Formats: sequence, C-alpha cells, structure tokens
Amino acid sequence: MLFYNISKFFEHPYREDLAVKLNLIASILLNIITWFILWYELHAFSYSDEFGQIFLHYNIYFGIDNIGYWTSAFIIPILGLFIIIFNNLLAYIFYLREKLISQLLVFTQTILQIILFIAAIFLILLNI
Repeated sequence: MLFYNISKFFEHPYREDLAVKLNLIASILLNIITWFILWYELHAFSYSDEFGQIFLHYNIYFGIDNIGYWTSAFIIPILGLFIIIFNNLLAYIFYLREKLISQLLVFTQTILQIILFIAAIFLILLNI
C-alpha cells in the first residue's frame, strides 16, 4: 500500500508542468544562493572582537535598532525554505482541482525568494 502511494506521487501531473518546474528550480537556486552569500559575507563576524554581533535591522527614523549574533541572519533563508516547502505542498494538493491556483502559488514563491534575496543583500550592505 505504501509503495502504491509513493508511485502515485511520482506519476502526478504536477511534476510534469513546465511552469512548476521552472519556478521550483528558480526558487531553490535563489534560496541556495542566499544561504551561500550570507555565510560567505557574515562568517567573518564570528571571529570579531564583538562576539559576532551584527546589525540586523535599520530604520530610517531611529537608525540601527536591532543588533544580534551573525547566525540570526540565517532566519531569512530558513523562512525562504519554509515558503518553498509550504507553497509546493499546497500547489501539489490543489493542482488537480485548479491548475491556475497551483501555478500562482509556485510563481508567488519565486517572487518571495527574490524579495528575501534582496533583503539578505541589504543586510550584508548594512554590515559592511
């Protein structure tokens, strides 16, 4: 019975849709690039004299208003990974009922990954 359910997963038409494949690949690549850029740029702060403290948030009214450990910056790609998993799960469930909703969910996850990537770039620029 378990083998039957697993084989049904791999034969689902959701996996054959080109728009779903392209958006999923783009989202995963953006998430991996975000992980790598944050690690590469912020890892040096772990050896600094300030015990790895970085600026996490900047506000135009008050300036820098949140300071934390350099590992706190990885909330951005973790959130992106959660978005990828959740949106793909919902898109998989809704694909046979409504194909457009499924494609919009996957497209939205790609847009959100772009926004999170830009947020990571701004976080790095804040700390340079």
